[in-house]
Amino acid sequence: MKKGEKSMRRVLVSGYYGFGNTGDEAILMAIVESLKKFKSDIEITALSAKPLSTQKQYDIKAVQRTSPIAIIREIARTDLVISGGGGLLQDITSNRSIPYYLFILYVAKKLNKKVMFYANGVGPVLRDINKRMIKIVGNMVDLITVRDEQSKREFENLGISNPPIIVTADPAFALNSIDDEAGYKMLEKLDIKITDKRPRIGVSVRQWNLNKSRKIIASACDYLIQSHKANIIFLPMQFPNDYQESLEVMKLMKEKASIIPRFMDPRGVLWLSGKMDLIFGMRLHALIFGAMNEVPLVGLVYDPKVENFLQRVEQPSAGKPGDLDLVALCKLLEQALNNSSKSQEILHEKKQQLAVLAWENARLAIDLLEGANESR
Repeated sequence: MKKGEKSMRRVLVSGYYGFGNTGDEAILMAIVESLKKFKSDIEITALSAKPLSTQKQYDIKAVQRTSPIAIIREIARTDLVISGGGGLLQDITSNRSIPYYLFILYVAKKLNKKVMFYANGVGPVLRDINKRMIKIVGNMVDLITVRDEQSKREFENLGISNPPIIVTADPAFALNSIDDEAGYKMLEKLDIKITDKRPRIGVSVRQWNLNKSRKIIASACDYLIQSHKANIIFLPMQFPNDYQESLEVMKLMKEKASIIPRFMDPRGVLWLSGKMDLIFGMRLHALIFGAMNEVPLVGLVYDPKVENFLQRVEQPSAGKPGDLDLVALCKLLEQALNNSSKSQEILHEKKQQLAVLAWENARLAIDLLEGANESR
């Protein structure tokens, strides 16, 4: 390239996109907007299960995540490959995730591309072969940011010592929600009503051995309605799985609850989360969205990442879904409602800190990208 000649900077983002998971879509949305905020003259491409939908929603390029030829072609033409947020490096939900995501980064390094883990969550990693792969590829990349201290310890315990590991925050903390006008129009289309006179409780469940706990969760929701005249709204974060699980809980309730009937844009879910008085649930990004709006939380810990986040924002845990006790759960929810002012004070401070750290991911990525372009 001739001196003084400018080239389009290109970024490839790898993650769990196009599957209808609100949390992962929020991560991609935040990555795209944050990077463009720092550098408008970049071309961003995402690997997606539904490339056309991803292109339309985020105004970026997208390619099919299961096409090796398309993936390698995109890696070859890019400047920076990002492993984009979320709990990608774990083998609890699937043994295919770690080899898939690491293969992309391995190819990128072999093609002399800059590579970054962008606010990743790490673990649990149970299989020895996956641990070895993470160590090999992890020591090849140029920069690692993680969304919590536990993920940094996991990387270090797996033998990652070459690139710097920086604790930041989940990328979603950089997002803004839709405004009230758009939000209320959205609720009208969904036929969901919320009233200011009744406590609004957002409930997030997912499929995770909940057979023993569905009745307890349903009874706790009934208790909140009977004792506080609460407005219970189920917030499915992945369709259709969370929606079906929510319906199973609702079938066990004696009282009436509402549910979001279809996939919503992350900004819409973020806005609705802000209209809650309490969010009770399992999904990490349901809790993150609550924290971003200073809404008190009670978490159900199906995964260590949920416990890590609750500790970071100083919010209570109801324990593991399979170990719930109805009386203890109702008491905890009652305390969360009664102590809402204190929780809001804590969350006000925490969300500001985490928003700064979320933006730091993008700043570091752009610094790395600029270095990549200087070396071309």
